[in-house]
Amino acid sequence: MSSVPNTTKAAEPVLQVLDALAHFAATGATNKDLAEACKTTAVVVSRATATLISYGWCRKSEESGRFYPTPKFMRLTFACMDDFQRAEKRLQDQRLSMTGH
Repeated sequence: MSSVPNTTKAAEPVLQVLDALAHFAATGATNKDLAEACKTTAVVVSRATATLISYGWCRKSEESGRFYPTPKFMRLTFACMDDFQRAEKRLQDQRLSMTGH
């Protein structure tokens, strides 16, 4: 029996597609591109992209049929960077208050 919880296994294809999609932010990705990047089938990618679209993290271009990450997904990166910047600022403030430098 696997030590990976079922909930993790169920989320895995969606997360793999989301991770792969991030590498196609500028050009978009076809279903085939994502299937190859994730080493999975087109059916799995179709289900995963449908889930991502329903959560607003992915969109499909009507013109090209390519998938793109949405601004909602892209904001996660900036949120992480902002949090690190706040942590660095707190550390700098603490260092300054303790050392005067």
